[in-house]
Amino acid sequence: MDEVDFCLDEAERRIEAAKILLNEGYYKDAVSRAYYSMYYASKALLSMKGIQTKTHRGLTSKIRELAIEGVIEVEYGKDLTKAEDKREIADYGMYKEFSMEEVRALIEDAERFLERIKKAITEE
Repeated sequence: MDEVDFCLDEAERRIEAAKILLNEGYYKDAVSRAYYSMYYASKALLSMKGIQTKTHRGLTSKIRELAIEGVIEVEYGKDLTKAEDKREIADYGMYKEFSMEEVRALIEDAERFLERIKKAITEE
């Protein structure tokens, strides 16, 4: 299995985990898994293009660059940045809570993001 396929598989696993965690009421953990689905999908696209990053911010920056270049729509870069911000709050913000609706919307964004990244990969 190459890196692109590995990352896409990880993205799929993370989105499924996010759904399970949402249904069980573990909203912060669901937020984190939804973000990591987008993270791994991003890594797949970047890997295919021969782009390596060392940080989460570097990864989101490169995805935004690809959006500006027209590889994907700009909204997906914005969705990734929003998800990363929520993941940091979920993982490190002790007193922040997320509603079921908020988490469900993030998971839906992550699913759309993953599908768009898959499409971009097949278009290459």
